[in-house]
Amino acid sequence: MFQSRKSLQKSKPKDMSRSGGVMRCFAVFMLAFFIVNIFLTSTLIDTHADEEAAESNSNLPPVETAATETTKSTGSHHCLNSDFKPEHSVGVWTMLSDNANYTKGAAKMGRGVRRHTKTPHDLIVMEIESKPLSQEQWDLLTPAGFKKCVVKSIPPPHPEKTRRDLLEKFGVLHVFAMSVYETILFIDADTFVQNSLDDLIHMDLQGKTIGVTKDIRDRKWVETFNSGVLLLHPSEEEFERLHTLLRSGLVFDYIMSDQGFLNEVYKDDWHEIGFVNNANLALYRFQRQYWDQFKLEDINIIHYTMKKPWTCRPNESTYGPQCKLWLDAE
Repeated sequence: MFQSRKSLQKSKPKDMSRSGGVMRCFAVFMLAFFIVNIFLTSTLIDTHADEEAAESNSNLPPVETAATETTKSTGSHHCLNSDFKPEHSVGVWTMLSDNANYTKGAAKMGRGVRRHTKTPHDLIVMEIESKPLSQEQWDLLTPAGFKKCVVKSIPPPHPEKTRRDLLEKFGVLHVFAMSVYETILFIDADTFVQNSLDDLIHMDLQGKTIGVTKDIRDRKWVETFNSGVLLLHPSEEEFERLHTLLRSGLVFDYIMSDQGFLNEVYKDDWHEIGFVNNANLALYRFQRQYWDQFKLEDINIIHYTMKKPWTCRPNESTYGPQCKLWLDAE
């Protein structure tokens, strides 16, 4: 019935061994449970964090790539029409007002710019608010790629001394305020573009405010410039300065309207853009030796100052080669 002391001493190690094995199994089980719990908790946290990050990133604006078209993000303009929407950082401008015939020239000039110039650009026609263009005129301009910019008239300080056909030309000053563009190239509508304007658009003005070319008056070279092709980098401040000067009593060649004014303001502040970028027909007529130094096909912009291109006829004698170019162009 009772075990001897010797028997008890022999059975004790066996019972303790069995009890220790159970404890070790329990410890391994708890350790495994603890590790699994940590893993699951970590996974849930990471998953939640990823979901929050994904939700946060979905609210961020898309990242621009190199293929995104670059436009000037800040700036202003004087266009009164709400449908004027700049698309590029370069604007090629012209202005139309009293003479509807200039519309034909503008449309053909615009098609030439589009055809030959690779630099992304907007084509814009400046329209005077008080003298809106007709639907027939826009039926010619819109297919050529022109946008409309309606601006207020800027009257000349001395209308009685200004050439009648140039009374509205001070409206051109608005381009100086169109800082929504980084670069503006203004081209008169009585011109023809037959080559790329990329080099002109990207020309370094070497610290000068405007880029223009030397003029001819009374059959000879003069020290003033012709503003029929005008390159600039606009700013509202510069426009305000010009507007103030226009009303200040500044004396200039009133008869030539904006060109006379700009020559007085920028007489020491203009960069020569070169004959090929504003080939004045007056040079063909009165300085033929100079004109003939250049091949006709190398001229980028022909300026029909002496003979408006829409008056050209196939049998034109005085300006035959230039008229043929314009008549043959689409």
